[in-house]
Amino acid sequence: MIDLPKNRFQERMNELWQRAKDRNCRLTQKEFSGRFGVSRNAFLGWLRGTGQPDADGFVRIACSENVTLAWLLGDDRPQSEKDLCRDEIELLDIFRRLTSEHKEDLLTMAKQFQSHYGQIII
Repeated sequence: MIDLPKNRFQERMNELWQRAKDRNCRLTQKEFSGRFGVSRNAFLGWLRGTGQPDADGFVRIACSENVTLAWLLGDDRPQSEKDLCRDEIELLDIFRRLTSEHKEDLLTMAKQFQSHYGQIII
């Protein structure tokens, strides 16, 4: 299991609020919170770290702001291929150049490696 820092949601909401203000300097907190169907006071609680939405609220935020739920909750792992680190890009490049048969062999070996060494925690 990945150990996420506490209340990354607060950081993410502040980042989303800042992005929104950068796009529209006249945007009010009331207008922004309306995107998610909550009051300005509820939104302020999110910014301060004293409150969080319910499960549906997390989904509304992610969809409205075009972010993943994982990111919204604090996951910093790459979300797309363009965000991969150098080692991951190299492995992907090697994998793509393999024949189908060799890809199957490599996947089998990777699964054996994982089952032998267990779940790796980042």
